[in-house]
Amino acid sequence: MNRTGNSASRSLGAIAVAGILAAHGSAVRPGTADLRSMSVPRRLAVVDGLSGAEAVSYDSAHNAYYVSNVNGSVGVKDGNGFISRITADGRVDSLHFIQGGRNGVELNGPMGSRIRGDTLWVLDIDALRAFGTGTGAPLATIDLTPVHPLLPNDLTFGPDGDIYITDTGLHVHPDGTSEQTGPDRIYWVTQDRRVTVVLEDSLLNAPDGIAWDPRGERLLLAPIGGRTIQAWQLGDRGPTDLAAGPGKFDGLEIESDGRVLLTSWNDSSVFELRGTHLVRRIGPLGAPPADISLDARRRRV
Repeated sequence: MNRTGNSASRSLGAIAVAGILAAHGSAVRPGTADLRSMSVPRRLAVVDGLSGAEAVSYDSAHNAYYVSNVNGSVGVKDGNGFISRITADGRVDSLHFIQGGRNGVELNGPMGSRIRGDTLWVLDIDALRAFGTGTGAPLATIDLTPVHPLLPNDLTFGPDGDIYITDTGLHVHPDGTSEQTGPDRIYWVTQDRRVTVVLEDSLLNAPDGIAWDPRGERLLLAPIGGRTIQAWQLGDRGPTDLAAGPGKFDGLEIESDGRVLLTSWNDSSVFELRGTHLVRRIGPLGAPPADISLDARRRRV
């Protein structure tokens, strides 16, 4: 999410037109991607019916992408959010696989998501919700209201199974307008579902994407309000800057081989973090990319 007041409406549909993008390198077989070299984006599919597509998670067990659709104003509790399931070849398996107000589902404005085992975890304004990847049935809801969240944006799993969540610090009014008020935060959700503020610091610069870096034993942060990728060691007083770039960062993924991929709205590209430098890997794209996921089976972003 952007820090400015009208950004919530702008972000809707950011990947609705682009659909799912595959990175296509000239040195590899058709339909695959070599993320070790600069890749030219190839459109895999255009998916009609998405509405405010915000995040995507790939599930290798079902060979499918799960796309969070805000379907309204970001941060507004309107009950009509939905999650689409799209097959790896770009076919819509179910546009409304999970739908707010249907089959006992509460879903307002789904944002960042992650899959662990057979469960899809999704941030939804003031709650963290879990759904079965096979059925879409609601499994659990973790209430975030005790910590008074503003805009929980993305989540990641820590090494012990705990969950860490970014709060971009964007105050959203009932009419959908918004303003950057802070505080910028990271929340910690323990395995017994206790929620606490583990870090609150203005240096976070409106944190958006977040991922656990097992090699560095730290959290990596993609702030949408700053121009520098950050790291935070659990227990430290604040984040440290790692690599400067174009800014307005959003999605952040750390792959099994340790590579770090992230997106930038300002550059409409996907970057790789190499030490203290950012290297463009895919793009520029036709629209600012939001959250990302990797289909490791096909080497496809």
